[in-house]
Amino acid sequence: MDKYKKLYLWMIIPFIVIQIGIFRYYWPNFIDVTWEIHLHYWLVTAWYLLVIIQPYLVAKGRIAHHRTLGIIGFLLAGGVIFTGFSLLDIPLKIIDAADPNRPGPPVAFFYGTIVIEFVLMVAFIYAIIKSIIHRSDLFEHAWWLICSVFFMMPPALGRGMIVFLRAVLSPENFKPIFIFIGTELVYLPLFLLFASKFGKMKHEATVLIVLLTLFRFLRVPIGSSEVVQGFLEAVIKW
Repeated sequence: MDKYKKLYLWMIIPFIVIQIGIFRYYWPNFIDVTWEIHLHYWLVTAWYLLVIIQPYLVAKGRIAHHRTLGIIGFLLAGGVIFTGFSLLDIPLKIIDAADPNRPGPPVAFFYGTIVIEFVLMVAFIYAIIKSIIHRSDLFEHAWWLICSVFFMMPPALGRGMIVFLRAVLSPENFKPIFIFIGTELVYLPLFLLFASKFGKMKHEATVLIVLLTLFRFLRVPIGSSEVVQGFLEAVIKW
């Protein structure tokens, strides 16, 4: 129990990381981004803040407040899920607007991104369901909610890494592999630090996050499939 008393302070770390990651993608374009992006950004931000506040309430013995806020929180999670799925068409819009003569990631990168982000949303849903199932077990409940934060982190980090690399690399040297490596070098050590700190290195959620990290490196091969491309075009544009 003692290791969880300061959990709320630990949860500030991923909040700061995701805000730094998404900052240059979101705030300089604040006026131009669509309402779906605004709504998703603020719902995810609220979720991260919730996962800071909830362990704080438990640490202070305010269990009734924790449970009440938890009910509201699961409604908030529903909003995160709905807006997350609503943004899956953005890579297709980027493909349609792309200049084929301009250096940059291949179209397979964007098709693969749709698949990756869909899988991460499903993983987020799974984490929320598991946290509800284990709500009477403090440590299981807490770890699934911690992992829900990490399931939501890669898209924001990836977008931030794209903005950063475009600023420091010439267009001809801007390669997708640099985005993957840069993102995971921030993401995976941070997550494994949490898993080690809270004694969850062999937990189901930990294994799932590590497997999804490896899965993200298949983004371009997955997106290169004509079957995948045709399916995504048909389903998302339908």
